[in-house]
Amino acid sequence: MAKKIAIIGLGDFGMNLAKHLTAKGAEVLAIDSDFEKVEEIKDSVAVAVRLDATDEKALKAQGVHDMDAVVISIGQEFESTILTVMNLLNIGVKKIIARATTPIHKIILEKVGVHHIISPEEEVADKLASSLMYEDVLEWIKLGNEYTIAYIPTPDIFVGKTLQELDIRTKYNVNLITIKKITKVINKATKQEEIKEKILGVPGPGTVIEADDILILFGREKDIAKLIE
Repeated sequence: MAKKIAIIGLGDFGMNLAKHLTAKGAEVLAIDSDFEKVEEIKDSVAVAVRLDATDEKALKAQGVHDMDAVVISIGQEFESTILTVMNLLNIGVKKIIARATTPIHKIILEKVGVHHIISPEEEVADKLASSLMYEDVLEWIKLGNEYTIAYIPTPDIFVGKTLQELDIRTKYNVNLITIKKITKVINKATKQEEIKEKILGVPGPGTVIEADDILILFGREKDIAKLIE
């Protein structure tokens, strides 16, 4: 059964989230008080409606209480966000996710009972900062304030060695989750070179690291940075 998710607030973030969720198979209810935004999204989601989310009766009439989750992405109108949260709690929404634009807003949302709080701008800024600081890292996935998952090209000194020889966990305090194997093959039909990727699974101590491998690591950012250096 498809997940049923409501998005309240169709700014850039809400609009893109609604489209991505729909693409992944979710049944999305898109809500905004702006008729033009509702018209813009209506062909990209299951249902799009114009209503005032600070009106509890309107939310209930639209069946928002039956959603698996509701994401509030109203933006700068924090008073409207709070009123919407209270309405969703009153009608018994199972999971409420709200966007916080300032640290104070985050604290308030936690106090009133929001189940999960997101700060997209902060997360994007933090990810960009890490990418600029450590250019060799292909991707960062932050897990809380301290830990991260990082995709890195194989360091030259690792090439040709087994995981047992490298002993990454002991030497760097970092765990190797898995390895993405990159291979270059010639397409017989087009005669063109193609890149193929394959996740190795759980690598064993005898696994040999090759030059084109992408290592997927878990640990503290400072420890991963030390490994890269």
